[in-house]
Amino acid sequence: MERVPLPIEILNELESACKASSDGNLGKARVCARRAVGIAFRLSHHSKGIDGIVTAIEIVRRIAVLQDLPVPVRDAARRLSMSVVDEETSTKPVDDSILIIEGLLRDIQGGHLKES
Repeated sequence: MERVPLPIEILNELESACKASSDGNLGKARVCARRAVGIAFRLSHHSKGIDGIVTAIEIVRRIAVLQDLPVPVRDAARRLSMSVVDEETSTKPVDDSILIIEGLLRDIQGGHLKES
């Protein structure tokens, strides 16, 4: 099955997250990773019925409790939603965001991100 390319906005946020992570700026990497997830969430059927502007962190927190998503996706969202001072915070925000994005867009793209 051919993979559907991700919107440029998601790819840009993931690229920014990767760069920030490689520069040692884990806080910025987490912010960019959350924004990428937020964009994917808005494209998914999971966003139906959500009114008003919702921040990326609020979206990630919502994903962490969506029972129709697989446990690994919810766990990744839980880690990504935590503050940097929490012990269980995501130490690999890019990996967690990719797992979440794949879970959200599974119906659209067969469950896997398009490889660059």
